[in-house]
Amino acid sequence: MTDTILSNRISGLQRQTTTARVVALLRDQILSGALPEGMQLRQEKLASELGVSRVPIREALCQLEAEGLVTQESHKGAVVSGLSIDDLEEAYEIRARLETWLLELSMPLLTQQHYARAEELLAEMEANQQDEHWSSLNWRFHAALYAPANRPQTLELIRKLYLNAYRHFPLPIRLTGGRERMHREHQLLLDLCRQGDIERAKDHLEQHILMGARQLISRLKALRVRDEGAA
Repeated sequence: MTDTILSNRISGLQRQTTTARVVALLRDQILSGALPEGMQLRQEKLASELGVSRVPIREALCQLEAEGLVTQESHKGAVVSGLSIDDLEEAYEIRARLETWLLELSMPLLTQQHYARAEELLAEMEANQQDEHWSSLNWRFHAALYAPANRPQTLELIRKLYLNAYRHFPLPIRLTGGRERMHREHQLLLDLCRQGDIERAKDHLEQHILMGARQLISRLKALRVRDEGAA
């Protein structure tokens, strides 16, 4: 009897570990845009491709549905979720609140090492002309300034919001006309952090996020209107 109970527990733990791996993999694929909005996620196909049974696939899809990344549709099953314009605006508003809070906690703890890393990322962003790398560098720059706050759950939540919003924008739309402006804003944010001016840094960061949101969402609206017209 004891051996049976232990065996069942080990089997359960193995399944949970497999499910967690599947969740992480599918989440990353969705947030990167590799699995685009509206794509149908067939359990049999995923199980075959990932080399697992349908049980962890089904459990992973349920978890991703709870996170808002997957939707169950009649006659189609699980599909990759999209975001409405209102959802996108709310995501950026949440980011603005949380990121300014993290910056406030972090600024008194920033060291020369943190500043040096942020400067390296800024230089790489300015020099790197490959758009597909820019959004990753942009996130890493911001995360470098928030890291000393030691709020890993909040930082991970913000990262997911960032990636989930950005996956809805084609690469050219993300950067059209904005690279030089964003570089100036990043440099000013770094300068304000060095000066220790917490209130001005928070105000600037909030405007940086919300202004970027307005411009991106305006382009996305235009893109969707164009696509609807073409259809």
